[in-house]
Amino acid sequence: MFFRDIVGHTALRKRLVQTVREDRLGHAWLFFGPEGSGSLPLALAFARYILCTEQGTEDACGHCASCLKINKYIHPDLHFSFPVNKTKSMDKDEAGCNDFLAEWRSFLINRPYDRLTGWYDAIDLENKQGIINIEESRRLAGVLNLKPFESEYKVAIIWQPEKMNPQAGNRLLKLLEEPPPNTVFILAAENPDLVLPTIASRCIPIKVPRIDDASMMEVLTSRHGLQAEKAATVNRIASGSYLRALELISDEEDADQVFIRFRDLMRLCFSRNVPGLMKAADELASMTREKQKTFLEYGLYTIRESLALHFDAPGMVFVAGEEWEFTPKFAPFITGENITAITRELNTAIADIERNGNGRIIFLDLVLKLTALIKR
Repeated sequence: MFFRDIVGHTALRKRLVQTVREDRLGHAWLFFGPEGSGSLPLALAFARYILCTEQGTEDACGHCASCLKINKYIHPDLHFSFPVNKTKSMDKDEAGCNDFLAEWRSFLINRPYDRLTGWYDAIDLENKQGIINIEESRRLAGVLNLKPFESEYKVAIIWQPEKMNPQAGNRLLKLLEEPPPNTVFILAAENPDLVLPTIASRCIPIKVPRIDDASMMEVLTSRHGLQAEKAATVNRIASGSYLRALELISDEEDADQVFIRFRDLMRLCFSRNVPGLMKAADELASMTREKQKTFLEYGLYTIRESLALHFDAPGMVFVAGEEWEFTPKFAPFITGENITAITRELNTAIADIERNGNGRIIFLDLVLKLTALIKR
């Protein structure tokens, strides 16, 4: 991963390059941002630039010995920690990162924007949760206390540090308080509030925002060959997540179906059609968790656009195609009185899905509450 491969974040990329070139490289960084925004890809590109022996003014060279090894993520001075757990095929009692290095390197090369559940699927973790345990922190401390093999620095990328158990977190804290010489820690998180506060306070925070519309549109049209109208639809539903955009591109019907599902559900809520609502809840529950989240996040987006139309602010509205036929008619029912409650219910459903809640219960509860909130 190079800086030039990152979607958007131009100013942030320049800032990171400038930090290295001006020799202001701190020993610990915390990259954090929403799913699909690129926290891990930015950490990978930053690590490559640090280890590159022929750094350019904007990016790593791509041809030095360090860059060639980082292409396969086999550089001896680049280390990783990430959530793992024991799988069915393992005979040992506990699993460590070294047990999954081949899968991890493939994941970084092919799916750097993917989410945690995508990684769990890649290693067949099934319903287990990954964790970074104390043994992994000890292993990391051992390799980082060695001298660099080839580069001036050793770089440790810790993905999803919020998955560290307390013992592992305390061990990492000691490393951050007394870091080995010439060592850079890069933590890539999605939920910084779940990172041990004493760890976060010792890192330079780098907020990675959602990808801006212009950058997303550019990559959708130039890199993926989408027509402008199709790219605009994907961009709106993706809502700044390149991961979600990739999923919509791979399943072209989804981009249109998300709108149709939401429109039909709102009509059922308005008409108080309980049998129809129960059937819709079952259909939503049968989808994958990621498609469920995409649907709910699209709902949040449409609620926002409807509120803007309700208060006569069309300049703030970004809808097109069939959405223009539905949203103005839906807008009168989204008001200052119910917007907070509707938004809360949608966000609660997203959180429950992320916690592996029962989809049928989540969606049945949601549609009944929305029915009560959307007044005729």
